[in-house]
Amino acid sequence: MKRMKKTVLIIAILCCGIFVNAQTKYGFNNALAYDNWNNNDTAAGVELVVWVPNNDTLEITTGSDVTAIDGSARNGFEYNFTGVKLLFQPGTNIFDFSNQKKLKYNFTPNTTFFGERDFYIKLSNVQGITVDDFYNNRDLMRVVIDYDGTNVGVKKLSVHSYRLYPVPTSGSLFVEGANPSEFKVYDLSGRLAASGAVMQNRIDVSEIGNGLYVLYAQTDKGLIVQKFLKN
Repeated sequence: MKRMKKTVLIIAILCCGIFVNAQTKYGFNNALAYDNWNNNDTAAGVELVVWVPNNDTLEITTGSDVTAIDGSARNGFEYNFTGVKLLFQPGTNIFDFSNQKKLKYNFTPNTTFFGERDFYIKLSNVQGITVDDFYNNRDLMRVVIDYDGTNVGVKKLSVHSYRLYPVPTSGSLFVEGANPSEFKVYDLSGRLAASGAVMQNRIDVSEIGNGLYVLYAQTDKGLIVQKFLKN
């Protein structure tokens, strides 16, 4: 009987240990399925955390491979992210913030990149946990880059250095004081409404519906970013 009680006690302890380990959480320190960054955020990056039950220290090495998956943004073109094997070592705890790690990604100068682009951060080949232990139950996070042409490779022109007319317009826009070569027009929800080459400083917006838009036009002096009304 005494041996049976001892065996039951050992099993209970082992089950308890398994249960505790099962509560360790690892993954993105973000409750949403995406992050939104603009090109001015030089500290942009994905933050990974590991949470241990009762705020104890981590007893086993925990982590995963962290890689990027191209969406409309391409690694090495619109952004740069180097894949790593991220491992939190035993002794990690929340009190000295060793349970948090920020992996930076950087935006790349790209004169043809206007509006929004996205890519994904992927967690795989987990160690010390199972996929059921991902924080917020996610192994994938979407990163949205909101690019307005400023501060990354392309100079934004002051509205005082050129003239855009007529505003409002019914069909064409003209630029005076700079020589645009190409343009993109977005509506206020970020959807591309028109794009193309600029001929003799004339921008054709005759095919878009009436409303308020944002013009992005690459010129010999920098980037024009200006709202206009089509009626």
